[in-house]
Amino acid sequence: MAAKDEAVRRLRELLGETALKEDPDFRAGISWTVSCAKESLVPVMKIFNECGFYMESLTGLDFQDTLELVYHMNTYEPRSRMAVRLLCPHDGEVPSVTGLFDSALWQEREAWEFFGVRFSGHPDLRRLLLPEDADFYPLRKNFGKVHAYRKREEVYG
Repeated sequence: MAAKDEAVRRLRELLGETALKEDPDFRAGISWTVSCAKESLVPVMKIFNECGFYMESLTGLDFQDTLELVYHMNTYEPRSRMAVRLLCPHDGEVPSVTGLFDSALWQEREAWEFFGVRFSGHPDLRRLLLPEDADFYPLRKNFGKVHAYRKREEVYG
């Protein structure tokens, strides 16, 4: 069984069918999107780790009503990239996955520095580029003047 198929099977068991959405045409470069709550993040990432996936990237999206973290998970099989989407409040905290993926050390620091997301359990959550005393998050849309700052529902429907 391919790593992607095994991961999908186990994620369905953990989260239920409604948490997974397939893109069979791979139009966005993602085969599956997984929506999870922060309480499920570590078990979800553990499944990816055990199925041979690596953490390709972590990025954030800032909406008026929430932040959204998007983890891109991939393996060395064709059309296997998957996205894990997680909503968190603007001043919320998310569990760190540094114990599962070494690349999370750097990427979580970056998400904290630019979006202000705190990662509980991160061993070295300090700034990468900004001064240690910086009290702003440059990729939040309340930093400077932004015209397209909307609620998540307005963007995704």
